[in-house]
Amino acid sequence: MSRQRRPSKHSPAILVAAGVTLAGLLCSPIIQAGAAGAAPTLVWGLGGDPNSLDYPATYNGEAGPVVTQIFNTLVRMKAGGTAIEPDLATSWSVSPDGRTWTFTLRRGVTFHDGTPWTAQAAKFNIDRWADARNPYHGHGVDFAYWHDFLSKDFEAARAPDAYTLRLVFKTPLGPLLSDLAIPAFNFASPASLRRYGATGVGAHPVGTGPYAFVEWVRDDHIVLQASPGYFRKGLPRIPRVVYRIMKDNAARYLALKSGEIQVMELPNPDNVRAAQVDPLLRVGPRPAFSTGWLQFNLQDPLFRDRRIREAIARAIDKPAIVHALYGEYGEVADQIMPPAMWGRSRDVPVYAYSPEAARALLADAGYPNGVSLEFWYLPVSRPYFPDGKEIATAIANDLGKAGIRVHLMTEDWAAYRKDRLNKFPLWMYGWIGDTGDPDDWFSFYFGGHEPNSAIHSYNNPTVFALVARARALTNRAQRATLYAEIQDIIARDLPLLPIAHAGVPILMNRRVQGLIPQPDGNERLEAVWLR
Repeated sequence: MSRQRRPSKHSPAILVAAGVTLAGLLCSPIIQAGAAGAAPTLVWGLGGDPNSLDYPATYNGEAGPVVTQIFNTLVRMKAGGTAIEPDLATSWSVSPDGRTWTFTLRRGVTFHDGTPWTAQAAKFNIDRWADARNPYHGHGVDFAYWHDFLSKDFEAARAPDAYTLRLVFKTPLGPLLSDLAIPAFNFASPASLRRYGATGVGAHPVGTGPYAFVEWVRDDHIVLQASPGYFRKGLPRIPRVVYRIMKDNAARYLALKSGEIQVMELPNPDNVRAAQVDPLLRVGPRPAFSTGWLQFNLQDPLFRDRRIREAIARAIDKPAIVHALYGEYGEVADQIMPPAMWGRSRDVPVYAYSPEAARALLADAGYPNGVSLEFWYLPVSRPYFPDGKEIATAIANDLGKAGIRVHLMTEDWAAYRKDRLNKFPLWMYGWIGDTGDPDDWFSFYFGGHEPNSAIHSYNNPTVFALVARARALTNRAQRATLYAEIQDIIARDLPLLPIAHAGVPILMNRRVQGLIPQPDGNERLEAVWLR
């Protein structure tokens, strides 16, 4: 995907220009009062800087919490869960053949630049996502969420009148409503896309959400201000939100303790335990909605042998690692989907910790003296691996006891995400649930085989057929049975090894009220207030 050049933290701020002048912003009562400390401001410690705020065109998770405040989607997940409720659409229906979905749109909504929200505006965005030749798609831009979730089934978007939107698909699509709640399927002002273009709009986001974009100083902070025209009356409750970019977990916690920020994400387990007994802090638990795993490149001759993969599975003491490095918010993983999801298997194969069994498997595969290999670990904190290096070191120690000698390696996050596609033999990765539908967990990783791709090197046509069949069904019970079968097969084949499910909580000052942790990690701040 295209990436903008990132100025240093001392570079001039990127300022909103969609219908508001710089002078107007600086004279705003909200900004003036916030600067003087009179108006309430919520400061959130964010673990990394987004590469763009054009979320449909980026796969960078750091953008999610920010764009959730700026934009809306047709439907959204209810607070604290994954059930679907209206957002920019007020109702919907599906044709008898399951291929055409009709959405009735909310009236009286405007974008932050004054552009009206209509079916034509919705179609403008969808056409941009779907058509690589669209002038606002952008050359070389990867609309990854669209590609992963909807592109292969999409046929057309139609706007028969101002407040009716029709989406036509080639086949029935069971997970559609859940997919449309992903923040990446948000709607930007068509005027902003025309003004800033396909790449510039990522630094000038204009949506319909509770907060409007004000300022972005790369690698330092992002400022949002309450939108007075937000369609949910009486919201938002806090005039200003500031996201502070603080990449070090411990530094974020110290800033929370000192009152420099009011909320932080991705705390270390020790900080969570300390916050639980701190009278000034509160822990906001999220359900375990992510899975961290070790992935094997099955193009590598070593890992084509399933015995080697099982030896690694037997060599790792997952319960000890989860207990020591995740605390009470981690769970040992025996399958891909976390416990909060429907469609899990009750009889998935489990590989108990046994260094002796691991050594026997290696010997049987022709390696009586063990093996040596590269093991790449995450360079950033993610919910499923809150401290990549520490967890990788613990895994490496376990592997070494079984004769599997690993060389720990890493690189910066942007390079890591690219190189995992075809370079690494064994690496750490994971998935944070985007939706409450199991298809989210299977269509991307287990939708097909790509001969030259490390992440899609697994080749089992039975699994691919089951994933496609489950996706095209609308009966939940039938789909659940298929997903359980899929997980049984994957667990036997071992293309990857699940390590842990994590529900990494958020920590907050006790003054913060109304903040409901979201399973997907994209909390809505519209109803939050400071006591």
